[in-house]
Amino acid sequence: MQNKFFIQELSDKQDQRLDDVAVLFGEMYDDMLGHGLMLTLADDGPQKWLDSVKKSLGRFGVLYISVSEKGISGFAHGSVRLTPDYLGNKKVGVITHVFVKDEERQEGAGKALVRSLEKWFVDQKVHSVELQVLSDNLPALGFWKKLGYRTELQQYRKLAAEL
Repeated sequence: MQNKFFIQELSDKQDQRLDDVAVLFGEMYDDMLGHGLMLTLADDGPQKWLDSVKKSLGRFGVLYISVSEKGISGFAHGSVRLTPDYLGNKKVGVITHVFVKDEERQEGAGKALVRSLEKWFVDQKVHSVELQVLSDNLPALGFWKKLGYRTELQQYRKLAAEL
């Protein structure tokens, strides 16, 4: 039987559940290390991320959570940016992070979180939506492809220690 969940926007910068989202943010980075992430999160990285998200809420950023009977099971953050002048100063939605706890994946929360972001982006009148996925994260690549996203570019990195 599928878990029941609901999606909720967190817009109150004082909402205590934001601290739970910061914990999930740290878990997400731990998970990404197993998929080839080469940049490690600073010790206070989750709090710094949360502080930056709070600044954008209600202005050019949005944060959604999925809540199940077990509590917060995932989150999605998105923001709006402008392309450079030479690309026409178009408004672009950026899905910065989507994460659902391992034990609650395949329940539809990830898709529901993304659809909430997409609706918000439509309301913001964006030209398009972009995101980044680790190239070794095959489940995530499949997830985004199922939702209709296409590969546009690939990013490469070489650590300075390898130069």
